[in-house]
Amino acid sequence: MKKVIYLALALAVVSCTQEEFNIGNDNQADAARVLANSADFQNFNISNHTNNFFSQIGFNGVYFRASADQFSTTNAFRGFWDFCDQPRRQVINSTANDDLGFQAAGPWNSYNSVINNANIVINNIENDGNTVVLSGTDLTDQELAGAYFDKGIAQGYLSMIYDQAYIVDPDTDPNTLEFVTYQEMLTAAIGNIQTAISLASGAGAFEYTLYAAGPSVDRATFVALANSYMARFAINNARTNAEAQGQDYNAILGYANAGITSDFEPPAENGVIWNNLQDWSLFLLGDGAGYMPTDQKILRLFDPTYPTDYPTDTTILGEITTDDPRAAEYYEYVGENFGFLRESRGRQLFSSYRTQKFFNDNNQNVTGLPMQVFSVAEIDYIKAEANLWLGNLTAAVAALDASPRMTVGMQSTTEAAPNILNALLYEISIELDLQSGMGVPWAFMRRHDMLQAGSMTMYPVPASELEITQDAIYTFGGPAQAGEVGTASGANDWRNINLVY
Repeated sequence: MKKVIYLALALAVVSCTQEEFNIGNDNQADAARVLANSADFQNFNISNHTNNFFSQIGFNGVYFRASADQFSTTNAFRGFWDFCDQPRRQVINSTANDDLGFQAAGPWNSYNSVINNANIVINNIENDGNTVVLSGTDLTDQELAGAYFDKGIAQGYLSMIYDQAYIVDPDTDPNTLEFVTYQEMLTAAIGNIQTAISLASGAGAFEYTLYAAGPSVDRATFVALANSYMARFAINNARTNAEAQGQDYNAILGYANAGITSDFEPPAENGVIWNNLQDWSLFLLGDGAGYMPTDQKILRLFDPTYPTDYPTDTTILGEITTDDPRAAEYYEYVGENFGFLRESRGRQLFSSYRTQKFFNDNNQNVTGLPMQVFSVAEIDYIKAEANLWLGNLTAAVAALDASPRMTVGMQSTTEAAPNILNALLYEISIELDLQSGMGVPWAFMRRHDMLQAGSMTMYPVPASELEITQDAIYTFGGPAQAGEVGTASGANDWRNINLVY
């Protein structure tokens, strides 16, 4: 298993804390030199684009898969078992937790780094009045659009993952930094993505390059992708079903209707950017078992006669029964090959299946291999869910019928709200797993109260940050806090749903 590799931007600031803003920057002279040269300036911006996308498909997404019962394990490495165990455990938000940097602190550090670097670009152009001209072509608006896009995407993920965060702009006084709510962070994210769309639409020349010497997206694709992200963040913002009822689904539907019409899956570049979430999630062990076995939830969605938990006696479950061809294509039955699963840590967590969709012989770090970042299927499901919330059941079923649910799986959906919701759980859990970056199945389940009681519904600000700001350290999760802010009530726990489609 490869180690997690983080992109280190030469001029990156990892976290936007008050203390760190007050520390002198030893790289300031180098920053001034780089930003004074248009070619170097663009390369700096492209490096941040890379960091932006690598963060979305990075290792940290493993924990959201665990909380959403996308996989199961008793493996304690990097705290995997902590997020899969039943009953659910609290997030260990402590600097004494050696795995904090992979868990609650991971997305916080990576996305604040993206924001910080985007602010450097924005400040250089908007406040310092510099331009980016290469080969006689003014690319200033192009580079500015890219920076606002990166900043908006990073803020969108912070709003989706954490209960609060900082809004940091180039002219923000570090001495007055205060946490804002996830709703306020979403508003900031949408505003910055919309600014990116406006700049890109008005730019004379435009392309957004994902990594140095790598592929670029044109103006139309960029705008469609930006709208897709606004749809993703807006629909995934709610923490509970009650909160989800108050969202603006007409706006969400508008974003989705302006979204991508083909899968966004740029090619990987060895050692630069690859789908590290898939790399860990799909690893195949020597006995044929998966390193992160497929959870019973997935199998029960295919076959409602399958149990929600693995039998605790000596029973070896047989294969599921389903007419959906994706079951055989996406998953493999491995029987009693249990890999790293330990009976002493809970046989109910076992599985006789592994996930094989996107598997590439234990190596996703291969130049040219498609990186699944955003699929049209996700847009289809956002349209279906938005229409469901709006009471447009016919339109919701039509969106599902246009998606892989029908076109690949040949699964029809009854025009009834509970059946449509069950179909969405099915599709988002099966079709979008490892195809939409971090957190999408988890965010869907939390806003419909489908997570197991005690599951985290958001991360706290990492203890490593709170110690610096001298704020009280807090956490979420665990059965004792079920139904409280940040912790799932289990009111519509997927294990209790009557799975009728």
